[in-house]
Amino acid sequence: MEESAKPAQIEIFYEKNQLYRTIYADGLIGGLTPTNSISLSFFATRGPIPKSALHKIGPNNLVDPIGIPSKESKTGIIREIEVGVYMNQQTAKDIYEFLKKILEPDVK
Repeated sequence: MEESAKPAQIEIFYEKNQLYRTIYADGLIGGLTPTNSISLSFFATRGPIPKSALHKIGPNNLVDPIGIPSKESKTGIIREIEVGVYMNQQTAKDIYEFLKKILEPDVK
C-alpha cells in the first residue's frame, strides 16, 4: 500500500472480554521468561483465612462468633496472586511511559 493511500485516522473499539475483572494490587513479582518476554504477577496482601472457627448457638438459633479459629489455620501474611500478565518488551516500555506520565505530570 502506498504511503499516500493510508487513512489519516482509524477508530478503535474497546470491548471487555467475558473474563474481565477488576482487581486490587498491593504489589507485584515478575521477571523475564525464557523467550525474553516479561512476566508480572500482581498480588493482594491479607491475613490468613481460618479453615474453621468456633461459634456458639445463641437465642433463636442465631450463630454468635466466639472468635477462636482452628489450630489448622496458617499464621503470617498471605500474598494472594490475583493475575499474571505476560508482555513483550515494547509493551512494557509503553506501560512504563504511560505510568511515568501519570506519576510525574510535569515530565514530557
